[in-house]
Amino acid sequence: MQLKDLSPSAVRVCDAAVGHFAEYGYDASSLNEIAQLAGMRKASLYAHFANKDALFVEVFERALAQETAFVEHAFEQEADDGLAPGHWLALHLAERYCGSAQLRFVLRTAFLPPASIKPIVTSGFEQYLDGIREGFCQALQARHGRTAGYDRVALYADAYQGIIDSLYVELMYAGPAAYERRAAALLRVLEDSLSLNR
Repeated sequence: MQLKDLSPSAVRVCDAAVGHFAEYGYDASSLNEIAQLAGMRKASLYAHFANKDALFVEVFERALAQETAFVEHAFEQEADDGLAPGHWLALHLAERYCGSAQLRFVLRTAFLPPASIKPIVTSGFEQYLDGIREGFCQALQARHGRTAGYDRVALYADAYQGIIDSLYVELMYAGPAAYERRAAALLRVLEDSLSLNR
């Protein structure tokens, strides 16, 4: 995804908006408050973004780009650490969720997309999930080489994507203890399944 080049003040608006949108969502967010957080008046915000939809889409695309980079880093890190495919990401999602307004915003938006921009949100989030699936496929093939047939890799990649989706739900609606329990159980089942099918 190619991001637009923005002026420093427009970037400041996006940086202020991501946390605000993550906390309040689309409907309850205030452009006036975002402008104040960015250190400007609301009229100045409109010099950079035509309306709330334009700002929301820009912030969503920027947040998706950052979270995509995090996912790519996760798969690189697990290879460096010698972890089983997909484990590093699942083990660090709760920490990432707490520390990243971008991830909180992406998930809130994906689960509750504004009607006016739903196709943009859906398409962007699907591309993000496809990146997770592709990263897992590559990690699985790197670990198991030719012994992992294409059909089996695709099957496990779909299962892994379901695991991550389930963990996102836990992050949004359950506490850390429930998340940790669910993550450990799902990763164990995945690991056992991979071991049985070697």
